[in-house]
Amino acid sequence: MFTSYIKIALRNLRRNRTFSLINIAGLAIGMAVSFLLILYVLFQFSFDSFHKNNRSVFAVKTGGEGGPNLPIPLAPYLKRTIPEIRYAVRTSYPAPHLLQAGEKSVKLNGMYTDPQFQQLFTFPVIKGSEQALGDVNVIVLTESTARTLFGKTDVVGQMVKLDTKQSLMVAAVVKDPPGNSTITFSYLLSWRLFEKNELWVQENSWGNFGVNTYVQLEQAANAAAVERKIRDVLHEQQASIPASTYLMLHPMSEWKLYDKIKDGKVTGGKIDTVRLFGLLGLGILLIACVNFMNLSTAQSEQRAREVGVRKAIGANRTMLIGQFMGESLLLVGVSLLLALILMWALLPWFNTLTGSSLTLLQAPVAFWIAVVGLGLLTGIISGSYPAFFLSSFRPVAVLKGSIIQVGSTFRPRQALVVFQFTLAVALMIVTVVIYRQIRFIQQQPVGYNVKGLVDVQLEGKVYDEYSAFREEAIASGAVTNGTIVMNSISTPSGSVWGLSWPGQREGEKEINFGILTGTEHFASTFGLTVKEGRDFLSPADSFSIMINEAALKVMRLKEPVTGQQIVLNGQTRTITGVVKNFVWEMSYMPAGPMVFPYNPSWRGVITFRMNPDLSVSECMARLEKVYHSFNADYPFGYSFVDESYQQKYAYEKLLGSLVKIFATLAIVISCLGLLGLSVFATARRKKEVGIRKVMGAGVTQVTVLLSGEFLKPVFIAIIVATPVACYIMHRWLQHYTYRISIEWWMCAGVALLAILIALLTVSVQSVRAALMNPVKALRTE
Repeated sequence: MFTSYIKIALRNLRRNRTFSLINIAGLAIGMAVSFLLILYVLFQFSFDSFHKNNRSVFAVKTGGEGGPNLPIPLAPYLKRTIPEIRYAVRTSYPAPHLLQAGEKSVKLNGMYTDPQFQQLFTFPVIKGSEQALGDVNVIVLTESTARTLFGKTDVVGQMVKLDTKQSLMVAAVVKDPPGNSTITFSYLLSWRLFEKNELWVQENSWGNFGVNTYVQLEQAANAAAVERKIRDVLHEQQASIPASTYLMLHPMSEWKLYDKIKDGKVTGGKIDTVRLFGLLGLGILLIACVNFMNLSTAQSEQRAREVGVRKAIGANRTMLIGQFMGESLLLVGVSLLLALILMWALLPWFNTLTGSSLTLLQAPVAFWIAVVGLGLLTGIISGSYPAFFLSSFRPVAVLKGSIIQVGSTFRPRQALVVFQFTLAVALMIVTVVIYRQIRFIQQQPVGYNVKGLVDVQLEGKVYDEYSAFREEAIASGAVTNGTIVMNSISTPSGSVWGLSWPGQREGEKEINFGILTGTEHFASTFGLTVKEGRDFLSPADSFSIMINEAALKVMRLKEPVTGQQIVLNGQTRTITGVVKNFVWEMSYMPAGPMVFPYNPSWRGVITFRMNPDLSVSECMARLEKVYHSFNADYPFGYSFVDESYQQKYAYEKLLGSLVKIFATLAIVISCLGLLGLSVFATARRKKEVGIRKVMGAGVTQVTVLLSGEFLKPVFIAIIVATPVACYIMHRWLQHYTYRISIEWWMCAGVALLAILIALLTVSVQSVRAALMNPVKALRTE
């Protein structure tokens, strides 16, 4: 019997090749895309779950915006004074270090941390001791770093040179942090080495911010109670730290997805993107499944006579239900297999787009349960109509042709088409709004000449002899100007409070200012507009400071501004210039107050203005030659500021790309369904068309008649989708201070496009039916 069912199913597939191909293709495409998004969502929710202590480990952050940078003495103090805290460790990510072992050398990102790091976090030790970081001149390598440097992992006791200067002994080798780890590193260095190498780390004061702090609580500890105990520690230890800078605990389970904090409370973060991906995946899957069920039920109506014949020769209802369910599950199974193959082919592209490292081989069990469950659910639902409805017919009535009525299933099918196109049209409107908002924020003036700037990392001899390096780079003709800054102008990473200025009011010391240190030619290198005063000119400006227009507004300084003094970190500085506001964080956010103190000690990168008379490749070739004259053993590390600036909008670009792709898929799948239904409808109305043509109807009349049947649900979908999509996008736009308005023509354009696409889809089949010879349509056996 089972063999018979398979033969009948295959015979039906061959008989209705076009119909079956449309059905299988639509479901396979929808499933493939949905499965990609399901895998991505599950991967995001799995972050940091591999740590044994994931329920008791917290990141300590400052309230307000949830900043991670905290004072150096905080971790030891918390461990010493709060009995509920089992461990407290500090971490700091320095600039990438150069590691050398024999002839091998590689520049990688690592991390300084305390010896108890391995007690908090689960990065299994392959070789060596978990307490390895208790010594000074030691290094812990990850498995991949050990293989890169030595070609093996059994390297405990081997020596590694750090930045061509210090020799460190490999004290342990640990497994690489997995792809779902928030904390990543290629090697670990001891905190004592950090203190030895960096002068600022040796200053063990409460005003010395700049490290991350993590704590593990005792098993019986109450996190809320501990949070209350540590809340005011910073202000209690140093009165100059504003009381508004309180401490909070951020649980490990929220590090990845809930990383936006405002007023000490989690307000969202990457969870917004994950939810969006989940909704997109669900939407595409619903469209594909509805499409499949619609086409399956439409096709099954043509098999009513087959049901009558089979019942007449002895088939009972149970057998017919089994047959139709089996055929439906077979179609879904084929679609599922094609979907997994398509998903496997799309994974590299999807990983590149989202910055993920997803693989089918490492997919969690939950993913495969979802895949099988969705397949079974789709097959059962789509097979239920023919299985239970058609199998209930009396064979005599069916064979007489008195059962099937066109109106009996037309309205539910129309409703399903409306549902499909509602989702598709809504996605199209969302795509248009996101695309225009991205263009809007990208077209906002930056405030400095972002083109032609290149950041070069200061390390090795270049760090020590930065002034000579700058002069030789300019002399080579590669660049025309350069300035030393604490970090790239495109990457906001510093803030400061406690400033004093003339006429300051009570409470204003707690105002946060963005900070970017600089040296000579600061404004001229970046192309900043100096509204008043002048740029930094020489080391004689060592006690000078520049401010932006937003800072001037906050300070309310009287004219002339230049020459007035403000106190920063206990040091009196003279204002030499006021620069025009520029984009420091995001172009859709108002410019905040900023200060730019002259300070070559806080040097992270040197930013050069490339020679506009040379090609970029020629500039970089000359600059690399100068760099290697100072740092022969170091790889030449640089980044273009315009590329770094564009990275600010990576989320918006990703969102725009994905929504555009999924809107296109939604339309394609919906149109596949519309095409299939039009094929079915024209076949069902073949005699009607023949009669109308005999009675004098022209091709245009018949085409309009057949096409109009399918345009009605599209019109209804537009009416339903437009207000819903506009409301959702209006809420989304509220995240942006500077934003576009949703104009009527955006929705009108989408509506016209949807109608045009639907019309083109069904008109081809309608025209074919209208051109058909009526004699063939009216001929009977």
